[in-house]
Amino acid sequence: MTLPEITPQVFRRHRRPLRAFLIDHEAWFSARDLRRLLNTDINDRLIGRLCPDQHRRVLLKNGSSLFNEETVISESGLHALLWMYCYHPENRLLRRWVSQEVVRGLWGQTALAG
Repeated sequence: MTLPEITPQVFRRHRRPLRAFLIDHEAWFSARDLRRLLNTDINDRLIGRLCPDQHRRVLLKNGSSLFNEETVISESGLHALLWMYCYHPENRLLRRWVSQEVVRGLWGQTALAG
């Protein structure tokens, strides 16, 4: 089975990138970028606690225009991580930023492309 090649949009928070994209009308995020934003270890064991439909592997384009195999987390998976596994007061602000800026930005780009 070949993995899909994804060219994400890059959003910045505190000068740290978050690569995000839509698959079947659902927002997905780079687990590697979330690790940096949350300043926590989002490891395979933690990702394994998510429901199977909340994470997947894709070929994600990086800043050098190369595709790397990476784990990505759905919007619902991100909310589960923030709520259950990575509690910190800043996460409320991150959750709002993702919902109001990132997801809205992804849908705005889709509307422009359509």
